Amino acid sequence: MYNKHFRFREKPFKLVPNPDFLYLSKIHEIALAHLTYAVEEGDGFVVITGEVGTGKTTLCRIFLEKLDENVESAYIFNPKLDSVELLTAICNEFGMRTEQTSLKKLLDELNGYLITQSKAHRKVILLIDEAQNLSIENLEMVRMISNLETTRHKLIQIILVGQPELGDKLDSYELRQLSQRISLSTHLTPLDYTETVGYIRHRLNIAAQRQVDLFTPGAFRLIYKYSSGIPRNINIACDRALLNAYGLGSDRVNATIAQMAVDELIGRGRQLPGRPKVNPKKLAAVALSVFIVAGLVSFVFHKEASFRHPSVSPSTAHQPASASTKFPIEPHTSIKTYKIKDYPGADTPSAVESSTADHTETWTAGALAHTPATASELSAIINALAHQTSRLNAVASILACWGQPAPVAAQLPNSVSDEEYFDIAAHQYGLRMYAVISDWAMIKKMNLPAIVALRKGVSGSVAFVSLVGWRQGHVQLAFDSDHRNRIQVRLEALLPFLEGPMYVYWNNATQYDELITHGSTDSAILAAKQLLRQVGYADIDFEPIFDDATRQAVLDFQIRHHLEPDGLIGPLTKIFLIDAADIVDTPKLTDLYGGSGA
Repeated sequence: MYNKHFRFREKPFKLVPNPDFLYLSKIHEIALAHLTYAVEEGDGFVVITGEVGTGKTTLCRIFLEKLDENVESAYIFNPKLDSVELLTAICNEFGMRTEQTSLKKLLDELNGYLITQSKAHRKVILLIDEAQNLSIENLEMVRMISNLETTRHKLIQIILVGQPELGDKLDSYELRQLSQRISLSTHLTPLDYTETVGYIRHRLNIAAQRQVDLFTPGAFRLIYKYSSGIPRNINIACDRALLNAYGLGSDRVNATIAQMAVDELIGRGRQLPGRPKVNPKKLAAVALSVFIVAGLVSFVFHKEASFRHPSVSPSTAHQPASASTKFPIEPHTSIKTYKIKDYPGADTPSAVESSTADHTETWTAGALAHTPATASELSAIINALAHQTSRLNAVASILACWGQPAPVAAQLPNSVSDEEYFDIAAHQYGLRMYAVISDWAMIKKMNLPAIVALRKGVSGSVAFVSLVGWRQGHVQLAFDSDHRNRIQVRLEALLPFLEGPMYVYWNNATQYDELITHGSTDSAILAAKQLLRQVGYADIDFEPIFDDATRQAVLDFQIRHHLEPDGLIGPLTKIFLIDAADIVDTPKLTDLYGGSGA
């Protein structure tokens, strides 16, 4: 209906999986790499799980389309069958025509087929979609199929794809033998905000066969909030929003039109179907529990994947931008005077209000952005900051450096420690938090924006600001998400106010939060080896073993970057490896300041 209005060749947000519109997020790239690795190695089970609508079926179809001619595949998309029916369906998918009704005879025929393919040097893949619908009995039968082998190798590679309930089944005592044979496992998570924007733009550009800009930033935020980053929900919301824009005769989807679409889809005051209702009074406690658990669970995925820049949207992927265009800090063209009590983060958390009449206890934001603040000016600013409001504003400022929207205060629990608060906020946007203990040399070396705790002289309590620039002994501190309120200060003037750790946000492109060393998961070791190869250690093999050569490469890298040489890949080593590999867009303190060095 709206195709002609927007000049689309076809609807951009159909619910039917269409490989032409494929958008691979970082997680989808890793899952696809796992599948590709499974074909090459042919050993053990591969399990891919994900919530409804996260793109599992589309991923399966893309994978099957890319298989070489020397690979035979069977794709079972409706496994709600009894054992004989399922095995018959598998045989039929391989092109076998059988009249057998006995499980044993069916297995014998399948075994004969697999041996024939092996002699012809052809690989065989069995992919079962919606595998959470497999009964315990059928999962055991699938394990029996995996037993078909020669003295040298397995005859068939089995891939199970399903909803999270599949993982629950595989963890059961009855299926412990099958569970032990899982060599690779990936969980498809929803898209983060940046990926959601990239996903929408990608589908619009494909449908229009040109670069288009049809959704405003406000519309993106509303659709992300509605969809929680689940592609199917994104498609539903965007389709309705485009329809509303067409009906209103608008050439773009703005926040108002997007809100209309969301209201129509869920109804005011009603939950999105499939989401549990949450008691607002318990929201903080629930959020804390969820994110503490999320921080403890290792995301078990990732193989040899070409890591994609998660913060580069399709519309800008081929337009290299300078650091100033990626993470702009607008120069102040005029000087505004603000009352300390009205400053963002002060005890009254209202927006900043300009004042030109009352100059009592005031400071000039524009002037201090370019002229170093004195100790008394800095003290006055710090004393005006309230603890809880300042840490929310500090998070917003750091997220802005990463191109992320400001956090929603209600989604961050106030009753937790500062470190937990900053860690939870980082996880909400797909980032990680690393605490640096009183080490400015390390902060300078990392060159990443940081949240800094400052001691208030009046009460001795702590408030927070964000460090967003560094050059020639000067630092710039920001107090809000758009960085309009920031000051410059000499480092030696700031040091007496420091209190506690500094919190750095970083993008863990490997997605492995665990310490990577001997005994780590295969996929974590492979992800680490991929990074090492990308930073110059080309002789590292691609076997899932943390061997002595790997440890020596890690030691060499740590020594070169003046890190503690322990041969282990912890968060600090990951930060420097990811930076050296240049696989993600990263805001730099020196770039944010506008200089080229510190």
